[in-house]
Amino acid sequence: MFGHIRGAFPKPWSDFMTLRETDAGAPLKRSFKKHRVTMAGCLILMAILSFSAGTAEAQTGQIVGQVTDANSGAPLGAVQVYLPDTNIGVLSRGDGRFIILNVPVGVHEIAAQRIGYGLASQQVTVTVGGSVQVSFSLSTQALGLDEIVVTGTAGASRRREIGNSISQLNPADMLSRPVSATDMLQSAAPGISVSGIGGEMGQGKRIQLRGNTSVSMDNTPIIYIDGVRIMSGAFPQTAGRDYRAGRGANVTVSPLDAINPDDIERIEIIKGSAATTLYGTEAAAGVIQVFTKRGSTGAPVWTVEMQQGTGWTPVFGNPCRNVDPDMPAGVACPDNPASNYMFMEPFLRDGWFGLGGGDWGQTQALGQANDYYAGREGSAMWTQLYSASVRGGGEDLQYFASALHDNQLGTMPNDQLEKWAVRGNFTFTPAANLQLQWNTGYTNQWQQNTASGNNAQGISLNTFRRERNYFGSSAFEDIANVLGFDIQQRIERFTTGGTVTYSPLTNLTNRLTIGYDFSQQENRNLRPFGFRQRPKGALLNNTWQKRLLTFDYVSSYSVDVADALRTTFSWGGQAVGDEVREVEAWGEDYPGAAEPTVSSASLRIAEEDRQRVWNAGFFFQNVLDISNKYFVTTGVRVDGNSAFGEGFGLQVYPKASLSWVISDEDFFPEALGQVKLRTAYGQSGRAPGAFDAVRTWSPVGWGGVPAFVPQNVGNADLGPEVTREFEVGFDASLMNDRVNLTYTYFNQFTTDALMRVTQTPSGGFGGSQLENVGEISNTGHEVGLNLGLVQYANYGWDVGIFFTTNGSEVVSLGGAAPFSSLSGWIQEGQPVPVERGRLVTNPTANAKPEYEQDYIFGPQLPTKTLSMNTSVRLPKGIVLSALGEYRGGHVIERNPISISRSVRSPICRPFYTDPDNSIALRDDTPALWRARCTPSEGGRGYWYDSSYFKLRHVSAQIPVDVAFPDRINNALLTVTLSNSYLWTKELPWMDPEMLGNQGANSTGLSSSERVVSPVTFRVSLRITF
Repeated sequence: MFGHIRGAFPKPWSDFMTLRETDAGAPLKRSFKKHRVTMAGCLILMAILSFSAGTAEAQTGQIVGQVTDANSGAPLGAVQVYLPDTNIGVLSRGDGRFIILNVPVGVHEIAAQRIGYGLASQQVTVTVGGSVQVSFSLSTQALGLDEIVVTGTAGASRRREIGNSISQLNPADMLSRPVSATDMLQSAAPGISVSGIGGEMGQGKRIQLRGNTSVSMDNTPIIYIDGVRIMSGAFPQTAGRDYRAGRGANVTVSPLDAINPDDIERIEIIKGSAATTLYGTEAAAGVIQVFTKRGSTGAPVWTVEMQQGTGWTPVFGNPCRNVDPDMPAGVACPDNPASNYMFMEPFLRDGWFGLGGGDWGQTQALGQANDYYAGREGSAMWTQLYSASVRGGGEDLQYFASALHDNQLGTMPNDQLEKWAVRGNFTFTPAANLQLQWNTGYTNQWQQNTASGNNAQGISLNTFRRERNYFGSSAFEDIANVLGFDIQQRIERFTTGGTVTYSPLTNLTNRLTIGYDFSQQENRNLRPFGFRQRPKGALLNNTWQKRLLTFDYVSSYSVDVADALRTTFSWGGQAVGDEVREVEAWGEDYPGAAEPTVSSASLRIAEEDRQRVWNAGFFFQNVLDISNKYFVTTGVRVDGNSAFGEGFGLQVYPKASLSWVISDEDFFPEALGQVKLRTAYGQSGRAPGAFDAVRTWSPVGWGGVPAFVPQNVGNADLGPEVTREFEVGFDASLMNDRVNLTYTYFNQFTTDALMRVTQTPSGGFGGSQLENVGEISNTGHEVGLNLGLVQYANYGWDVGIFFTTNGSEVVSLGGAAPFSSLSGWIQEGQPVPVERGRLVTNPTANAKPEYEQDYIFGPQLPTKTLSMNTSVRLPKGIVLSALGEYRGGHVIERNPISISRSVRSPICRPFYTDPDNSIALRDDTPALWRARCTPSEGGRGYWYDSSYFKLRHVSAQIPVDVAFPDRINNALLTVTLSNSYLWTKELPWMDPEMLGNQGANSTGLSSSERVVSPVTFRVSLRITF
């Protein structure tokens, strides 16, 4: 399988890199120590670990049995079966069977539990050398009304008490074995949008909940890990000073992806202000909280996983594969193999067995010398991941620890990545009323990327533009010069936090969390001496850091007012400090081909930026519980923020909700199932930037004389945007839990929206100033339906459907004129944002194009989303699954070819008189295509209905317990194919999820000269013992 993988990956984190002198125009060569991790070696290691248990003691026996689902009779794997009094336990295998060895003789209680199922227990008597047979039949918890939810609540609440919608994701139910936390969120629940792809290694994705709530501020949700606020969004794009917009790799890494996905116990998501009030300012775009695994009482349980995978670039850029709907009838559009990959074939690795169209390395494989391949061995994309974890502990101390090593070789020549991640979580209970938790995770990621995106010195732009590129040549030998552009970055993430829970009384609980989150990106961007497009060389060294400090205290006191009336009063406070530091050094013009540093450059520039924002608030909440089925919640949060104007003061955010478990009423048919009705109202905010309220001056000087120049006029009354939201819906589990249905209607309205208002120049300050002047509305419906269509002991078929609508509108601009933002336009009465531009009014005429200015084409963001998943359970525990997603109702402008620079475009090929050599158009070319294909017209008219469907994953899980001894509790083989199919309604090329140079930090849907994300194929072997 791995026979044509040419060489191993470099180890830049653990070994020193040696740079050798380069010739002018040649790529930078690297010499690394090599390492290879073979499958055989991993299996040997697993075998050693498997048999490392001690020998059985004399006075023991064993317990064997099987766990099944009470409804279907199907076997249940990954169930924790344990003896509470002995700290001995195992996990059931894929076929539900388990064996507990070395059990002391005597009478014991044995219990079985799994998330989503009720606890079951029974007594057994173990004899010397005997084997006791035990069976468990676990019932699902239906709606899980008594599950504890933390996110958005004061302390913790039962699900039955909560009046707003909340999504809870369980990684154990994700059959495709996601390789990142953002992959876990993809199509996982209604109202969640994960967008942004690209073929670059390490590229992050943008996360949004219920669309846009702001036109000027960030629309990404805030993120917590185990109660500690972490960095949201993505690391910043870093590019050379000679072109800040893109002179680099244009890769933005997501901090959420630094988490080892196997460390995640569950994810809780609240999507709007009706649920996020207690988080106050910054929470208007929603909250995501990740809970990592904790220790458990019992003997150590080890989990070891190995993944091997490959990938290849799918066909893109050939409009004849999906014919443009505006293509005139009868116009020939012959398949053009030369543009199946936008001419990128020589610079793309293929997959195993030659899958894909890339032929990078083939010249080298045929024995032909080529300096551009040196140090970039490997003709196929290859990913490998190794992880191990252990959890266990006693009554007083439980622990969970894990480690991960991820190594990747990308589809583009310079792309490679190496990541290490470790975690340690500890729970200490020194007294019955006191619990201490300490959770810590650290990630170190190194990656090297190929210069790409809208970058004149990048591989994709120069390849797409062919002979009209910055070399004036489409020859491999010319374009390959950009591979000497050495772009490396190292990402470090460290999150630690401690939580103290103290309950001096049975009805009084206090919880204090203190946490620290640190993120650092060091980017080294080098064009060496002799680099063809910058012969004297240039070096950028940028270090960006972000620190978040979290203090969170909450106390809850419960009291029974009457027989069927209970009230729980909570109070607390939260403070989050956010500090960003950035130091950058730039050097250019080197005297020769020596190992470069910024200090050795002829011209040197240094910059430093720092900013710090504190947000602090306190809250009160009361939950009134009537008969354990009616719940009324009221609360308020009061916030102050250092970014508010001096004259603004504090911001108050109220909340209220109602929950009614109607299925607990006497009149409700018990056989029907469980139903909860809910409604909620709440407010939360979004603060302005650190210096938006302050009058600032730029020390740039004037006429060579040191001086301060007016920069930002400031606004002492500047405050947060305030979003109020109303929700109403229900949750239902029907027909013996075979039908699970959720529905939510939401209505958001943002007042005091921050918008830039142009200043009067006579006041001494030009430009614009943020003002609280706008209003935005956002409404939608969210439906979730899970069906157990077939439920038998050996067969099963489940289907999940999530449907979301989202309609936004700019209600008021406060008198301001329409303006450009979010990669679109902000205009009263239109969606946020809207696509606006020139419409060709005579598209089919054989004439010069005529235009209607400022035509509204439609919303840029999807207004309808439908995600579908299905799983089929077969005998022997084999499970087949698939996940797909449709997004529609929106319009985007998408054209990756620079027509205005006279580049020959594949989409215009049918209208060229000489498609291989000229851009001259045929005389019978319609007006629309003249607008699209004529340089003097600027390449206009590329708006499309962007509705599309993607097959996200197809996977198969196969239990392989039979291949391992009894000491192995669970062995599971997973095969996953991702990103394998794309259907578009109109868009004839590229990918509708592509983002621009800002990557995951893009504020809207835009595109640049990027390679699309690869199709990936992964094989995972996971063993628990």
